[in-house]
Order: sequence, then C-alpha cells, then structure tokens
Amino acid sequence: MLLLGVELTLLIISIVLLIMSRREHSGRSKLLEALLRATRELTRYEYFLAVVESIIDSKSRIDGIVTGRKPTTTTGREMLQRILDSIREASERGLRIRYILYPSPDRISIAYMYSSAGAEVRLHPYAGLADSRYMLVDDSLVVIGLAGKEREHPTRTGFVIRSLSMNQVLSRHFEQVWEQAEPLESYIARVVRDYSKTHGELDPQVIATHLGVPVELVSKVMANL
Repeated sequence: MLLLGVELTLLIISIVLLIMSRREHSGRSKLLEALLRATRELTRYEYFLAVVESIIDSKSRIDGIVTGRKPTTTTGREMLQRILDSIREASERGLRIRYILYPSPDRISIAYMYSSAGAEVRLHPYAGLADSRYMLVDDSLVVIGLAGKEREHPTRTGFVIRSLSMNQVLSRHFEQVWEQAEPLESYIARVVRDYSKTHGELDPQVIATHLGVPVELVSKVMANL
C-alpha cells in the first residue's frame, strides 16, 4: 500500500509538472513539497463530492480546467447536476467562476450548462485539456482529478491539496491558458457556421439537438451568420 501511495503521488506530481509552463521553475520545489505533505487520495465518487463541497465552501473565486465529457451513468448525471447547482448557488453569492474546456462539438452541451449556471466559459485546444482536470478554489485549495482508461469512467481518482504555493503555480498556468482561450459564444458560432458550410442549410433544431443546446441559441447564431 505504501508503494502504491508513492506511485500515485509521483503520478500526480508528473501530471501537474507537465501542465506547468517551462518558465515556472522557481515554484516547483515548493510544489513538490506541498504535494508530498498535503496529498489525500480520493475515490471517483469522493472526488466529485469534493468538487461540490469545495464550490459550496468557496469564498472568493473558482477557476477550473475540466474535460467537459457527458456523463454516461446515472450516478455521473446526478453528480453533474449537483455540481451545476453548486455553481449556480456560488454565482448567486457573487463569486467569480471560470472554466476552461477542450474545444470539441460533443463538449458544447456541458460547456453551455456551466455557462447557464453562472460560470464564464472558454475553450482552448491545449493538449492536456482533453483528459486533465483541476479546480482552484480561493487561494489555497486545489482539487485534481486523474483520468481512467475507460471512457465511461473518465475520472478514476482524485486528490484534494491544501497548498498556497501549488494554488499560485496552477493559477499562473490557468491565467495563461485563459488569456488564449476562445469564449464559448464565439466557439458555438464557429461550430454552427462550419456545420452550415458542410451540410448546407439545416433546420436549427437538428443542429441544436446534435450539440445539446437550446434551439433558440442556434437560431440566434444562424441569424447572425
């Protein structure tokens, strides 16, 4: 068990180091120390509960990089709804909430749900975003999810890390990606435009159903093309 714990810790360290900018060497030693001291492994279910609880307890801001894949199980859909409810509640409290997702048409529906709940959403083709996920809550909490091999269970396990230094390092990474990311509205318009060019004039309902967004949104986008 001790060896497994060490391997998991080294794995999470490797993932975090890979997503950091090469210019952030000065913060890495503190990051490693914080991980070794404060890492707590979570099961998949505990990970999602930690996400919900962290949002509920947040005081100032929530910044997250998430995969945006649709849940395929009843439990997954229930957890997604709990996350959306907690985002909506935090937004009503006046918190700044930002999420970055990987740009793919099959992830627009989740992105739109986050946006409708009160989060500001952008998309970025950064390679790590396809399977990476982390959430920064206030100034000292980090929640990280690790991907599993099975597509129906994209998050296999997770970690809750209370570390000011790690939060700061990942905050710099988040801000770099955020500045380069495309706003959700712009991305949806681009996808709808590409669909129209490829398939000709389609019924807005067809596109809306395919993307998992309201037909009113698609109709508005198509009217402005």
